[in-house]
Amino acid sequence: MHEVVSNQRKLVEILKEIPQPVWDRVVKKAPEWQNLVSFSNLYGFGPFSVLMLVIGLNAYQLKGRAEIAYFPKIRELLEQYPTPRTPRELLNLLNLFYAHERLNSIKSKRLERFLKSPLASNLWKSSLEEISSNFIRIWGELTQLMGQRPQDKTIAFAMKCLGLSLLMDREHNFEFNKISIPVDSRVAKLTQRAVLCITMKDQEIQAVWNEILSDLQRTLPRITMIHLDSLVWQIGSLQESELRDYFKTVGIDKVGSDICNYLKL
Repeated sequence: MHEVVSNQRKLVEILKEIPQPVWDRVVKKAPEWQNLVSFSNLYGFGPFSVLMLVIGLNAYQLKGRAEIAYFPKIRELLEQYPTPRTPRELLNLLNLFYAHERLNSIKSKRLERFLKSPLASNLWKSSLEEISSNFIRIWGELTQLMGQRPQDKTIAFAMKCLGLSLLMDREHNFEFNKISIPVDSRVAKLTQRAVLCITMKDQEIQAVWNEILSDLQRTLPRITMIHLDSLVWQIGSLQESELRDYFKTVGIDKVGSDICNYLKL
């Protein structure tokens, strides 16, 4: 237990050295940002927020790495068709993609459940300000609609994607602190490599990263789990040379060296 707490403190001290502009650059390196940001103006805010949220809901059991087999493929599909005018049109369009995915029947049903719901209809017609001010309420409604738990990976990731749609429009004034990190294999891998948990259960992993975020916010109050998850996910499975190259590209070589030393790479 003492080792775990000590490791958390060491990691926080390293991550504190990342300035806010670099955290913002990390978010923009996320594949969901890079592949979908061009549709923000094209779709308009309400429809775009629905697109982002539903893509997040079905981002599981992928055919390959998300940055290769998921987000780019969805972008390529969307580029081929006119902008959907209704949630039903978006449903028909996205079904062309999910019909060929793993668990396609389940994913098509999830797509339909959300896009035929009053929640999707309301979000489609909502302004940036309305979604920003009702962010936590939307989280609750989405959880209830999908019959899941608030902390479930797909719910947390869907809310991250919705949050990204706000950040793409330069909106930072929304409540995200209650939403935990979406635990997938990359998040779990970094947590294990860093020896931050004892049991490695999803609930414990989420609690640890919540604590790390809380500590970071004392010096970087604008950082959210969107920023932290983006970094953890992007570096989670990288080896030493890849880690050093990653931090070099965002302009903080020393942090890369410190993390490599911390992970004993």
